[in-house]
Amino acid sequence: MGVVSAAPFPHCLRIATGCVRAALACLCLLSLCLLFPASTLAQLPSNTPKEFSPVVPDFSSLAADWWTQWPDVTLEQRALWLEDVEQAWQDWSATLPEEAKLSEEVAAISRRITGIRKTWEKRDALKKVSVLPDVSFPTDPTVLQWAESDAAVSRGKQRFDGLQLEKSQMDEAVNLSLNRLRETAGTLRDRGKTDPRHLKSTLNLFLAQVSHLQVLEEQSMLNEQLTAWDEELTFAGGELTRMLKELQYSSKVADKLAAARTEEKSNLEELVRERNNSRDLIFESSDAAVTMEQQIRMMNYSVEALENRLQLRKQELLLAMNSVLDETAADEKLTISKDLVNNATTIRENLARQLNVRQRQIVAWVGEDPKAMRKWWGQFEKVASGLGRVRDLTDDIKRYEAAQLFVYQRQQGWWRTMGNRVVLQFEQLRTGWRNLANYELFAISQQPITLKDIAKMLLVILAAWACSRILNWVLRRMVHKNRTSEQGAYTLWRILNYCIVLITFIIILTMVGLDTSKLTLIAGALSVGIGFGMQAIFSNFISGIILLFEQPLRVGDLVELESGVFGRIRDINVRSTRITTRDNVDILVPNSEFVTGRVTNHTLEDPVRRIHVMFGVAYGTDPEAVREAALAAAERVPVTFSNWQRKTEVWLTGFGDSSLDFKLVVWVNSNAVSSLGDLNALYNIELLREFNQRNIEIPFPQRDLHVRSWGDPAPSHPEAPGAAPSQPAVEERRGSAGAEDWPADGGSDTGGDIGGEGEGGGDDGGSSSH
Repeated sequence: MGVVSAAPFPHCLRIATGCVRAALACLCLLSLCLLFPASTLAQLPSNTPKEFSPVVPDFSSLAADWWTQWPDVTLEQRALWLEDVEQAWQDWSATLPEEAKLSEEVAAISRRITGIRKTWEKRDALKKVSVLPDVSFPTDPTVLQWAESDAAVSRGKQRFDGLQLEKSQMDEAVNLSLNRLRETAGTLRDRGKTDPRHLKSTLNLFLAQVSHLQVLEEQSMLNEQLTAWDEELTFAGGELTRMLKELQYSSKVADKLAAARTEEKSNLEELVRERNNSRDLIFESSDAAVTMEQQIRMMNYSVEALENRLQLRKQELLLAMNSVLDETAADEKLTISKDLVNNATTIRENLARQLNVRQRQIVAWVGEDPKAMRKWWGQFEKVASGLGRVRDLTDDIKRYEAAQLFVYQRQQGWWRTMGNRVVLQFEQLRTGWRNLANYELFAISQQPITLKDIAKMLLVILAAWACSRILNWVLRRMVHKNRTSEQGAYTLWRILNYCIVLITFIIILTMVGLDTSKLTLIAGALSVGIGFGMQAIFSNFISGIILLFEQPLRVGDLVELESGVFGRIRDINVRSTRITTRDNVDILVPNSEFVTGRVTNHTLEDPVRRIHVMFGVAYGTDPEAVREAALAAAERVPVTFSNWQRKTEVWLTGFGDSSLDFKLVVWVNSNAVSSLGDLNALYNIELLREFNQRNIEIPFPQRDLHVRSWGDPAPSHPEAPGAAPSQPAVEERRGSAGAEDWPADGGSDTGGDIGGEGEGGGDDGGSSSH
């Protein structure tokens, strides 16, 4: 069995590729010489690169961008360029004044230039380093040989990941170096040549430029190394795939794997025993330090046990891969299981959190004592390294399971492997559902309650509901066939329904682990609680149960309570019921008010009800015309309900003082309206509109008011001696109710003036206005 070393193989491959390319180039050149004359070849365009002229910095006026072409030129050109720059630097640095005290900057610049050359030397040394040293990819391998090669490639990938991390750090360093270069360039630009600090700023800028060139060289070196290692890993991946295709069965390998699996099982049992003993020691000692040591030891045992389980899993996968290669053996089944990987990940994360907690505790205890810190940290590092190995083993198992699937598909065919995989997935799903069903949610009286128990309770409730529905259907059928009365069937169904609810309740209590013999104690405790202040709550609770079971009220019913609340029911809860009024106000009414009080349900059985709208018309109006107008007005209202049993009617109910009193009796659908007042408003508007169109007068009360004067006439005064004879007195006229008592000829002017000025009544309260 041939073995090929992978360390020099990629380099040999590249050398061979270069030789082939050179031979092809020579052949092409020879063909051109044979096909074309020399004069023709002289006219072909030249591929010779343009001559590169390096930019040497002028230190008397240092530019900030003389180095920008550095990443674009070849390594040889950069070497020549660096020599020119170094020579110019040495010439200029020799002219620096000693009193400027710039020796530190000069030494730093020289170190940076030397560092660039050391980076190139390191580049040549790294080209000889392989990511996969001493790795072999034999032909016709066994599963153990494939496992060894896979482990070596896995270690190489870890080294490659570390190199990628270094590259990300180097990229950040390049950005920081470029920012520093920009800052120093700005500082030099702000300081003129006459500034005494100009010389030092020039040195700082040149130091930043040379430092940036060194960082660029290190970045380029890492990129080249990453490219070379990526090529090696790609080649190694292809070789591993080839080895999987060429795997051979080996009985020796099978015996070796079986023996290793037995040894791992025994080691695992020993670790479990040691872990149990360590747990017992934790509770026996009261010393905090001893307890901490035992806890760390337990964590170490847990990590080792987890490693053994993962190693055992790897051996089982390799054994299955080796067994399926045996053509004489029976068909092997897939052994892919995600439970171990998921559980290992969960355990590793829990142990990592525990380790973090223990480390913080030790830092708090030990403080600044370095000797004690080293003692404890040595144990912590042992646990941490074990957790790292667990992570690597988990990744190995994932690769092994993928390799197993690949080998099975090649040996047994795609369809059979897919069938085994589907069966395995169903088994894992069933196991997952079983574990989920047995997951403990909580405990009642030390009885764990799982999802399975809750599912059983739901099945019992569904069975009880189905029995109640079936019983209701049977009783309805009996009523339909006239074998029993409707009221009797309803009463029997209610009694049996309550019995079903009670039996279901007792079964559920038994399932949750409660002792049904203690229900009397529970009932006694409830009675004491009710007697001490839970009367109202218990009353509303029982009333809510009554409402929910008897259903005298349903959501959407239009109800009117004895307290005056009027509206529609929105929710019926255990303690209270929510009613929404026509003003969109939600009112919470205790359930006991529905049970103990008088409730008017306008939509309990039939939402159609009859209302009476009162109106009156003037005397002399034709009652038949009034009836036709009222019927027409009622038809225009959308909530009016009418059929051959329920017709709209108009009644003449009485003879009022000033009107004929009518009543419009109409059937309406309560579900279409929200209150009685709204209905009267709808019909009154339509009645008014119809009466106006038909010229039917709606009267209003009229009264005649007669005002009568009262009081004695004014006494006559005797004439004084020697006074001139007075004119005859005019009799004061007073108005009477309903008629004027002035003279027939209209009276004298004086009387008219007196009557017109309203003074006839004097102070007796008479009035001249009628």
